[in-house]
Amino acid sequence: MSTAEIVIAGGGVSGLYCALRLADAGHKVLILETSSDRWGGRIETEDMDGFIAEYGPMRFEPTLQPRFAQLCAELGVSLVDFSGPSAEGLAANDDELPQEERGLNSLQLLKRGIMLIMGRAVDDQAWIDSLSEADYMRLRKHAQAHGQPLWACGFWNALSAQGILSHRALVKLRDTGTFYHMIPENLNAAEWIIWWLRALKTVGQQLASIEGGSSKLSDGLLARLRGHANVTLAGGHTLLGFRPTDLGQPTLELDLRTQSGTTRLLAERLILALPRLPLVKLALSLPDHIAAQLDSVNGFPMLKVFFVSNAPWWDYDQPPQQYANCMPTREIHYFRRPRDRDHDGHGMVLLYMDRPSTEFWRHYINDAAGHDRAEIDQNGRIVDAFALFIARDVKRSLESNDAGALRLTEHARRIFSDMNLNEATSYIRNAIHTYGIRDWARPPYGAANHGWQPGVRSWRVMDAFKAFDFGSGAQNVHIVGEAYSDYQGFIEGALNSSELALATIPAPGHECPASNVAEP
Repeated sequence: MSTAEIVIAGGGVSGLYCALRLADAGHKVLILETSSDRWGGRIETEDMDGFIAEYGPMRFEPTLQPRFAQLCAELGVSLVDFSGPSAEGLAANDDELPQEERGLNSLQLLKRGIMLIMGRAVDDQAWIDSLSEADYMRLRKHAQAHGQPLWACGFWNALSAQGILSHRALVKLRDTGTFYHMIPENLNAAEWIIWWLRALKTVGQQLASIEGGSSKLSDGLLARLRGHANVTLAGGHTLLGFRPTDLGQPTLELDLRTQSGTTRLLAERLILALPRLPLVKLALSLPDHIAAQLDSVNGFPMLKVFFVSNAPWWDYDQPPQQYANCMPTREIHYFRRPRDRDHDGHGMVLLYMDRPSTEFWRHYINDAAGHDRAEIDQNGRIVDAFALFIARDVKRSLESNDAGALRLTEHARRIFSDMNLNEATSYIRNAIHTYGIRDWARPPYGAANHGWQPGVRSWRVMDAFKAFDFGSGAQNVHIVGEAYSDYQGFIEGALNSSELALATIPAPGHECPASNVAEP
């Protein structure tokens, strides 16, 4: 049977990062990735007619995410100011809101609720800006609401408590906010408040994207690893299960599926760099006290759809969110290629959503094939549906002088003025020449990112997952990644959890002698 020193299951950012740090320290590392030709996990950048289409993460906060910023600098990955549009709140009738809640958009209402929960003045921005990661840790452990630990509350429940927000305000948040304002899931109040207190900072806040696309980060990690003598990259290999052996040393026996069948492998140490869904499939291999905590987090079923048109109907100053409430999406963003002498430039539209809008678009995904990457130009029915929604928006805009109407080009106004709805739909349909969809709720990932459940003491789960054993005393199994981290939803969380695990792994030659390890 083949043997390996350290096996890492998962070729996303956390797996690649762990491999690089361990290999640099002198360990020999084998990385297993189910896909035979795609690394980087939920990072996915596609070139669509010259547009950078980010199907995975697309914006970062390097000043608030120091490990991410340091890794980019180490790999020579350049950051640029995030130039994509920010989602704007949709208009809503405030007549039924209490006087103190009127005139506030979704983000302002959310901030108000958080500050009231924390017992602060609603305009105390200086307090938000002063908070450190140490403050956040104290908050998650000790903050209370109405005599109950905040970690034990659901975020919806905390916002609904007496003296916080009215029910109508919560409805406005749910219906007019972006998906991060009030997501359908009821998350751990302490963790989600921390998430938002980071986002609400004005000091040190910088939004950035990766020049050339987010895949430059995973490409940089792969380039380093492929040139490393201590690293073996094994694409097309899936971990099916594992167990301790009775060889009298801290050794694990791994069951693998490869492109040519199944095989077994002995390893001294195993790092599970996997999201929640693939970890659940390995639950029978995990110690009971670890498997029981896999449901400590909830996955977000986010979905993105991109459409590229060679005859854009919207003008260059088109803001996001116009008529987003008139189609199944949470956000809609418009991009235009700069003008030149020969043409007016192509354009790209992004739909970005959570539940329930995901349930509309997911039916255009090919169920017969694995959804391990974006599906490009595979189901034209998705363009038919989108074209009809947009044609309705266009006709609505032509008939209205409302500020919320689409900002149509003069060419589009002339063209569409003489068309009925069916003709406009056909015109838009024919102008879209490439499109793609990615549903992160589908296997193998099961979610775009994760959030802690109410009632979970996150710091205890993170401490348990960083290193554990099967009763032998050799803590030679580790769980890393964004899902069970202190910075969920971002690469920073994946790197933080990786560092927790790496700190428990001795340098080569410093492992505990086998004689000090109890028999399994």
